[in-house]
Amino acid sequence: MNTKHIIIGNGVAGVQAAKNIRKFDSLADIKIFTDEHYLFYSKPRLPELLAKEITIEETFVFNQSWYQENNIQIYCNHEINYVEPGKQTVTLTNKTCFPYDKLLFATGSTSKLPPISGINTGKGVFTLRTIEDVKRITKYAESSKSAIIIGGGLLGIEAGNGLKKSGLSVTVVEYFDRLLPKQLDSEGSGILQRQMEDIGLSFVLGARSSAIKEKENKKVLELMDRDALECDFILVSAGIVPSCTLAKNAGISINKGIIVNDYMETNITNIYAAGDVAEHRNTTYGIWPAAHTQGVIAGTNMAGGHIPYMGTVPSTRLKVAGIHLISVGNISPEDDTVEQIKVKYLDKKVYKKLFIKEGIPVGAIFLGETKNAYELGQIIENKIDISLHKKEILNNDFNIKKIKTH
Repeated sequence: MNTKHIIIGNGVAGVQAAKNIRKFDSLADIKIFTDEHYLFYSKPRLPELLAKEITIEETFVFNQSWYQENNIQIYCNHEINYVEPGKQTVTLTNKTCFPYDKLLFATGSTSKLPPISGINTGKGVFTLRTIEDVKRITKYAESSKSAIIIGGGLLGIEAGNGLKKSGLSVTVVEYFDRLLPKQLDSEGSGILQRQMEDIGLSFVLGARSSAIKEKENKKVLELMDRDALECDFILVSAGIVPSCTLAKNAGISINKGIIVNDYMETNITNIYAAGDVAEHRNTTYGIWPAAHTQGVIAGTNMAGGHIPYMGTVPSTRLKVAGIHLISVGNISPEDDTVEQIKVKYLDKKVYKKLFIKEGIPVGAIFLGETKNAYELGQIIENKIDISLHKKEILNNDFNIKKIKTH
């Protein structure tokens, strides 16, 4: 009998799982269900789509022929209503039922809505997680001149840049006192902010939004202790929430996300989770590299392997034309014993910083110049001692290959 695998979710974790099941089992029956209309696409490219720099088709990672070549059945626009682990079946909203031997939850996440009065998404208030979201925003933006982004994280800045390129006036409102609080320290954030202001974005930092109101076809964002801001529409980019409802209703253990062990297994036999929805050792990552790795490991283990997931060093990249930023690992350590090494050339808009604990780097910031960033990420991931090179490692002319990354 061919093993029946069902994967709920067609994002990077789900597709990588399917790919690896097929790699280790040429006969397995693999079905992927997604409530989206589209084949697997790159969510990190949505801001480019918003800026009209690429087409919808250019966001696709694999086309229909890839699924056919790998004998993977893809069910787009099919929503699963409930899972019954006792019967090992999933039932769609149209009442169709499918049996499984192994099941993967790769249901991803939804946009988080902060506690702001009147924030309900609808006319003039949007979030950005899917191609459909981009289509709705783009249509609304055609008759708009100004937008407010709530949230100065990576997606907020990239989306703001995308809307600016479409000809809109854009203001980013951030709760923290600096941009990218997870990826940059205060000094680096200040340098980035000046660069973003140079390309036309406006910022209101350290501002707590309290309410969204209507005023003559305009949106009014009320702020605590600040003057209200007015615009044509609002895009909320305030983080994500793992999509756990389906798993929770099936009796699977949930904390912030679906709790998994090192083998991406849930508390119920033959049910796995990977990607934004999975919580591994109290961490939900919400980043593409982690979802990719977890998908590979979940798929391998579903196909009979037994390889552990050891976590992912957070790595993020800002994609805004002319501005290069890569942030790796822990860049805000609360430990006083962490040594900090900095290189700064303000005339070149370059700011680099390395965080080292007992000779081993734990985090790095590359703003303006990203040479050696990937290799340093490998060094951080493999916990390699760089004591002998710490004074020179951030220099552009340093040959990082001197340090073995494995």
